Amino acid sequence: MTPAFTHSMRVPFADTDLAGIVHFANFFRYMENAEHAFFRSLGYSIHPSGSGATGLAAYEGYGWPRVSATCEYKKPLRFEQEVRVEVHVLDRQAKTIDYGFHFLVEPHDGPVAVGKMTVICVRFDEEAKRMRAVDMPEAIRSKLDSVS
Repeated sequence: MTPAFTHSMRVPFADTDLAGIVHFANFFRYMENAEHAFFRSLGYSIHPSGSGATGLAAYEGYGWPRVSATCEYKKPLRFEQEVRVEVHVLDRQAKTIDYGFHFLVEPHDGPVAVGKMTVICVRFDEEAKRMRAVDMPEAIRSKLDSVS
């Protein structure tokens, strides 16, 4: 399966334990960073009002909380390794996006880890004073459909 987006990074020292191996929780940060980079590649900010640092489009009041996130670890990822995080759009419904993430290092004979994350599109409901699931904006849906 061809990824919708690939995000590359070098493992920083602060993300590792004394053995130089990435702490398991950091894989979730890497998935989130790759998701944000993917959204930027589509021309949008994941933040409801934009970052203020870029000219990316934002959808005021929309948010993308996580419904679920998992990661299966196959091999250690180590300090200073260059890791390629492939982002796959596994499914897109009106309100949700299911992502798959493959963590690859060269030379590779398969991923060092495989993650999944489901996000839901929400808006703040002023009357109820809470977030409510809503259909994602058509512009974002069409961009996601064009890459998946």
